[in-house]
Amino acid sequence: MAKKKAARSKPQASPVMSRVQSGITKMQRDAEALLSRARKEAVRMSHEQKRTLNRVVTEAQRFRNELENSAKRTAKNLESGSKRFLTTLEKNAQKRLEPVVKRFFGRNLASRQEIQSLAQRVRELEHLVKQHSHPEAPVAPAQPSLSSPEPPRSSMGE
Repeated sequence: MAKKKAARSKPQASPVMSRVQSGITKMQRDAEALLSRARKEAVRMSHEQKRTLNRVVTEAQRFRNELENSAKRTAKNLESGSKRFLTTLEKNAQKRLEPVVKRFFGRNLASRQEIQSLAQRVRELEHLVKQHSHPEAPVAPAQPSLSSPEPPRSSMGE
């Protein structure tokens, strides 16, 4: 084991040593003050960095919201634009096809209801003719058949 050194009494320091010692003490105080300031600056920088980070995050959220709203507006604009385009296309097609349809089918196209009404009237008239006709006269069928009539058979080859 190491022996304890005997306590020495401080010898009188020379003026040079005294200045060196006071210089070292002053440097030590200055270093401690610098370290304290550095710690405070680090804390302050940390707070500034946090504030800066918060500003960046807030800006990013605002940008995201603006982008979402812009995307919604764009989608609505595209949808309304496509509806306008289809409406215009339908109007133009109708305008261009109307003369062709009139040329092929005439100006007064009969509606389905009008055709059914006329068919009913023809059946009624046929029924009246049948009632007032002579019993010997052949009567046409009340409802015309949709199939094509058979050609008459010749009696020569039979």
